[in-house]
Amino acid sequence: YAHRGAYPLVATALLAGLFALISCSHARRGWMRKLLYLFLAQNLLLVASSALRLELYIEAYGLTYLRISAAIWMGLVAVGLATIIWQMARARSTLWLLSVNASLLALVLYSAAFVNWAGVIARHNLDPRFEGQIDTYYLCGLSEGAYPTVLEWEKRTGQRIYPSPTYAARPEFVDWREWGFRSWRVQRYFDQAQVEVAP
Repeated sequence: YAHRGAYPLVATALLAGLFALISCSHARRGWMRKLLYLFLAQNLLLVASSALRLELYIEAYGLTYLRISAAIWMGLVAVGLATIIWQMARARSTLWLLSVNASLLALVLYSAAFVNWAGVIARHNLDPRFEGQIDTYYLCGLSEGAYPTVLEWEKRTGQRIYPSPTYAARPEFVDWREWGFRSWRVQRYFDQAQVEVAP
């Protein structure tokens, strides 16, 4: 579903928002404006129902990078549609609408760069609620950001996900170009926990 449904939905909602934005200047009569409000509300309901379906899908099959990005884009589209409704109700300018949405998009994308998404996925998928259906193949393919969560889970349960205790390699930086905030956090975890890892 996340592969085939989420992104066409986002594209459809964006086109609906663009249509509403173009139609707003022509919808000066009361009934036309009400129809436009109804159209936007219908698209908001569509995004909300798809987000609920995505949540159920995640509960059943686990979290992945694609499902996280689909959820983020759905949230951004829903906020975008809501700001169009607000703009129409408050008679704001199109420049105001574009600046609000562009600022929100930049803030979300910038903030996402500091989140350890591999760790988020590992924490969710290793939750005790899903222990009977752990996708070890997917967990083994995550980046080093998942290592601290997986190693803590292995210590707690006595089970092993990765093929060997030395699977998790400590991130090493040869020079400044290889440095990254997320890998630095993983390296700090290994330093603090004094985890035995492969060289």
